[in-house]
Amino acid sequence: MEKQTTDRVRQPRIRIRTKMLIAFLGLPILSIAVFGYFALNDIQKIGEYALSSGTVLGESAATDSSRALEALGEKIIRQKAMDVALQCRIFLDAHREMTIQQLQRSGEFQQIAVQSVGETGYTILYEKTGIMRFHPNPELINFDMRYWQKKLPDFWRIFEHTFGGRANSGYYDWQDVDGKIRPKFMAIVPVRGTHYMVGATTYIHEFSIPSEETRKKIAVATHNTNAQVNRTLNDVYTAFLIFMIIMAIAVSIISFWLARTITTPLVALTQGVKAIGRGELDYRVNVTTDDELEALAASFNKMAADLNEYMSELARTTADKEGFLKEMEIARRLQRRLLPEHAPTIEGLDIAADNLPAREVGGDFYDFIPVTKDRWGFVIADVSGKGMAAAIFMGLSRTVIRASATGSLRITSALEQANELICRDSTSGMFVTLFLAVLTPGENKLTYVNAGHNPPLLFRADSGEMIRLKTKGIALGVKSGIRLEEAEVDLEKGNMLVLYTDGITEAVNEKGEAFGEERLMEIIRKNSRLTAKEMILKIQDDVMIFAGTQPQYDDITLLIMRVQ
Repeated sequence: MEKQTTDRVRQPRIRIRTKMLIAFLGLPILSIAVFGYFALNDIQKIGEYALSSGTVLGESAATDSSRALEALGEKIIRQKAMDVALQCRIFLDAHREMTIQQLQRSGEFQQIAVQSVGETGYTILYEKTGIMRFHPNPELINFDMRYWQKKLPDFWRIFEHTFGGRANSGYYDWQDVDGKIRPKFMAIVPVRGTHYMVGATTYIHEFSIPSEETRKKIAVATHNTNAQVNRTLNDVYTAFLIFMIIMAIAVSIISFWLARTITTPLVALTQGVKAIGRGELDYRVNVTTDDELEALAASFNKMAADLNEYMSELARTTADKEGFLKEMEIARRLQRRLLPEHAPTIEGLDIAADNLPAREVGGDFYDFIPVTKDRWGFVIADVSGKGMAAAIFMGLSRTVIRASATGSLRITSALEQANELICRDSTSGMFVTLFLAVLTPGENKLTYVNAGHNPPLLFRADSGEMIRLKTKGIALGVKSGIRLEEAEVDLEKGNMLVLYTDGITEAVNEKGEAFGEERLMEIIRKNSRLTAKEMILKIQDDVMIFAGTQPQYDDITLLIMRVQ
């Protein structure tokens, strides 16, 4: 664009001063008119180019923001479905004796199963066979969703793939009471270990409203700028016409002086136009003729300053985004420092641990706690939620658990005390699942408590037996006054204990299949002779290969202990 604009400005073969000295009136006026036309045309083209570029950039930014917000909305809806499914599983594990009728009469479980999503969305719970059990609309309770197959085909296509217990998500059109049809997004996940499914849905436009507001503001700003440029050009045209009339009266008397007065500012303006066309937005035209040309130069300088300010604002916005990414990287490094640098050295044991966060910061953690002089505690935990909030809650939980367990003789008392402290300080509704085991070296006896966490796997190499270490208990931070159960297991030579978070078993591939506990058990059986560190790398590699191109949605944390 710059080259094309420059090529269109023709250099006159006969200067205006010469023409005025020759023709005094007609030729000088014509020459000035032609020269002014090209100068104003260049100014107008630069203004149009700036407006066009600003509009394209603004529209692109608004479109990208809308897409990013909708993608974020999909993740939030999926995460909401997973969170509600986890809460339902925790409740159902703790109330296995309750029938569906009792669950439907339970206000506590009703609040867990049916939660708000955004401003208008909600969660539901239904059986894998297609019978709706919990819904904000009482008329749909115990409703067989197969009746929606023909009435709502888009809606039905999402549901029919979930009746066997598989997770699914997608868009469908929904007609409001006012007759408008807008797209909704729905994510459905299974409640692991049960025959229930949890769905979360809401209008996807709720997440892109900020980008639409930005788009409107950009359109208004572009319209106002366009109007201002047009007014400025009209003023310039008027001033230039007045100047030509004055020139016609005075040219015969002061033609030489007037020629210099006119040509110098016009040359300066032309140089300024070319400089702006080359991208030199700091360039300013210095014209002090105290006439309309000085007003034209001031308008030109104002336009250049406005363009410079606009481009600087774009640069500041980009810098703010880069600053945010750098802050997230610093937060990631700080969180990594909260995790132990290395495992303790205990005779007869090979111990290793690792954490792979799904984002810059995560909610999983592990720890090695010196409970007493001769007893070590091993912790693995998973905080609900993702991102910065989960990372902060993770730091709080780790500090409280470490302080409560150090020096304690009964790990159930330590965790019950930690739960009270977490409930007292947590107002975000977040919670943490946790497994804590205490080992007395020399005795190879492991005492453990499972607070709603994935049961660790103990593999006995001599018999090929796989033991799931599970006790009664719920996650910390859900409610106060909980009671946890303590259990004990003997460790024998060749045994391998694998502590993990659900980022492994819930990793999905392109087909929507979960990695699952069975695949993890098979890896442990086939590779039980590996060292603890080698086993961690093997599990991580197999999970990544299984997921393929699917992104990592949850943190992956492993703590492995091998008895030598």
